[in-house]
Amino acid sequence: MEFNQAVLLVFVELCLWQMARHQRCQKSLSGESFVFYEGVLNRHESEGDVTDTLRNDLAKATDLNISAIEKCFKFNKQIDIKVLSDLQIKTLGWTNIEEAIKTAMENQGDANKDLNVIIGPFYVNVAMIAERMGIPYIITDYKGFDWIDVNRVRNHVTWKTMLDLKPPSHQVNMAVVDMMKAYGWNLAIVVKPDDQTSDQECNDMLAQMMKREISPIAYSLDVTSREKMEEQTSELLRTAQLLNIRTVVVCSPRDYRQRIIETVLNTSRTFGMMSDETRNFILLDTDFYLQSLNESNIIRNRYFNADSQLLAFRYLDEVKDLKSPTQAIANDVSRLIVEAKKRYMEAVGKVAKIDGKMFLESMKEVSFMGSTGRIQFNASSGERVNFTLHLYRHGGGQDIITRIGEWSPGNDPESRYLRLNASEPQTKKSKSLFDGVQRVAMVLEAPFVMLKNEKQLTGNNRYEGFTIDLLKVLSEKSGFEYEIYIVDKYGSPTGDGKWNGMVGEVLSGNATFGMGAISITSEREKDVDFTLGVMTTGVNLLISKPKIMDSIFQFMEPFSLNLWMAIVGASVGVSILYFVLDYPSEERKFSARETWWFSVGTLLMRGTDFAPRPSSQRILTAGFLFFVLITVSSYTANMAAFLTTNNLEKQIQSLEELVERSDFQCGTVKDSATMNFFKTSSKPIYRKVWSKMSEGGLVSGSKEGRERVRAGGYAFIFDYMINSYSELTSCETKMVGTPFRLQEHGIAMKQGASIKSILNINLLKIKESPIMTQLQTKWWENKRKCDFIESQPTVEFGIKHMAGVFIVGAGGLVCAILFFLSKKWFVAVRTKEKSAESDTGLEETLYTTDKTMSKEDIANAVKV
Repeated sequence: MEFNQAVLLVFVELCLWQMARHQRCQKSLSGESFVFYEGVLNRHESEGDVTDTLRNDLAKATDLNISAIEKCFKFNKQIDIKVLSDLQIKTLGWTNIEEAIKTAMENQGDANKDLNVIIGPFYVNVAMIAERMGIPYIITDYKGFDWIDVNRVRNHVTWKTMLDLKPPSHQVNMAVVDMMKAYGWNLAIVVKPDDQTSDQECNDMLAQMMKREISPIAYSLDVTSREKMEEQTSELLRTAQLLNIRTVVVCSPRDYRQRIIETVLNTSRTFGMMSDETRNFILLDTDFYLQSLNESNIIRNRYFNADSQLLAFRYLDEVKDLKSPTQAIANDVSRLIVEAKKRYMEAVGKVAKIDGKMFLESMKEVSFMGSTGRIQFNASSGERVNFTLHLYRHGGGQDIITRIGEWSPGNDPESRYLRLNASEPQTKKSKSLFDGVQRVAMVLEAPFVMLKNEKQLTGNNRYEGFTIDLLKVLSEKSGFEYEIYIVDKYGSPTGDGKWNGMVGEVLSGNATFGMGAISITSEREKDVDFTLGVMTTGVNLLISKPKIMDSIFQFMEPFSLNLWMAIVGASVGVSILYFVLDYPSEERKFSARETWWFSVGTLLMRGTDFAPRPSSQRILTAGFLFFVLITVSSYTANMAAFLTTNNLEKQIQSLEELVERSDFQCGTVKDSATMNFFKTSSKPIYRKVWSKMSEGGLVSGSKEGRERVRAGGYAFIFDYMINSYSELTSCETKMVGTPFRLQEHGIAMKQGASIKSILNINLLKIKESPIMTQLQTKWWENKRKCDFIESQPTVEFGIKHMAGVFIVGAGGLVCAILFFLSKKWFVAVRTKEKSAESDTGLEETLYTTDKTMSKEDIANAVKV
């Protein structure tokens, strides 16, 4: 048993030893993996300078993890070498470079190790010291600072340890000249910076143009002042127009690249030159990743809409999504080092350290297709060879970048070749603003998006409305196909940065963009982008039309109840005063009955049978008659209006009245922007409205809201344009109040979407043309089913207006008859009672005088 355990233990140890043996680097004398030290030249050090992105891009570049290399090269170690403070080239030249490199290795790496490679722009002093130290020097740009007077264009030294990752500048100029000769452009304006230390590339191009019998007119711009540069650019472009020069070459070395290109293009646009299809702008960028003409700048500056040709050579056959101009270079540097490591480990035996000379030879043998095209080097000079430059046209339609040719280098014009089609230059589509069918999310909302009645229709033909017609026009102008699909709502946040509805569809990528009556709000713009406003709208109230209030006592309405009571009170008071004033008179006429009848008769313009004689009574009568005159005249005037117009129920006119009306509910669409507005508002009136609408007033959609409005007792607070359509088509509803919370409908899309600018431009064109007005007329005014007249029409004078008067007259008649009958009955009863009293007295008299007669006989005698 113990023997078996010992054998097993030995077997495990052998396995572990074998595994460790295989994990060790077979090329290293110690068996440990090498640390690869990369010295990265940092051109910008102060916080105010532009950040040097090369180091970051190198750090982010993904190495190819090949197992054979991974055992010997665990990781790369970047050594930051600051050109200003460490190398001090500007003040000390080459004297401090070697010492600075060693110091950087001591502080950041290993003092006992050597720097394996230097990466960065070209500095002639660094190239000299790198060759002396035997360190490979990978050039990522033609030159370093603007104060260096020698760059790779003027430098003709064959450096033994240098690799040019960028194509030689003079060969780039050859491509431009060959292209101009192919198109027959023999006269051109060349725009370049007014800086002798920065325009070597431009001077080389001028020399090549003159050698090939192309006449250049050179203009130097003062790049130290933006105002001067813009003024000079305007002058040279005006000259180009006067001399009818059709071709402008923009030569922009690295230090002024973005500024010069943008100034020339923007100024030419103000001169109308970019809308002239006969104009040609050739943009020379020695970096070969045109930041001025990347996709975002093309869209933001609207260069894609140019009719003129914006031409530039690029590394890439396909435009890739690279975030910075140095990212493509950084990717290729990282790939180059990995491929060189592989070759290095295949070529050498066991070594104690990485040999710089042998590693350089390994890099020169590398060949692969990288981010900047074919990577391959001349074995003796280290220049890049066998690359292809691709000629692109930028803009000129819906394709923002279109490849129209390619150029490959050679020793002379006969061995070089340029392939392009001058008569039909756009032969291959590389990048378009709209790729494939665009999915458009919409919400069914009349009159923006509605389903047609024809059930047999399919696809986009199923829908109609304002937004549908607008989308058709927009797609024709922008050049895209679309597919419409319906969602349940416009969108509200659900928490954790997520949205539902149309906004959620856009964020998830299910929809390219969303259209309809979606409001542009600050909350939505935090997560999605919107185009310019499609139309301006607001929020107002939709209520049911007030109903006509018919009343048989409409004749009473000219005066209020209080006024009627005042008139009756005045009449009673005058009657009492007459009675008091006539009480002492011997010939008293104003008894209680006559006094009341005098007041009523005067008030009814009937008059009485007698007139007062005393002066006091006459003065009272004159005052009372004047009161009656004014009262009757006012009543007559008001009654004419009240009896000939409809009497409508009291309607709501504002939010304040809505809050006070207990018989009215109010609400809006649940989770809509309008609901969020009231919910989050701090204004007291809006808080009161929210409190009221939260008590059962919220609805699932505008359709349900309109149904509740028609049922009565409900005010629907929603989008003005939607309420307006309801008022025009549903005669039971009416808008009230001035629209508040003014806002705009827009088109929602992902943040940073490339289609935003083209949609904005075409949307502006539509709004500036009669199209928008025609669409609004078609889907609102032409859909009108109801007539609206602000003043109430005169109604026919009928029995319903006089019914109350007849009732009052009939009431007086009934009262008179009842009073007459009551009086007759009262008189009859009184007469009968008096007759009975007289008969009883006679019986008593007879009975007293004649005792022989019985009471029955006496009664019968009395009756006889």
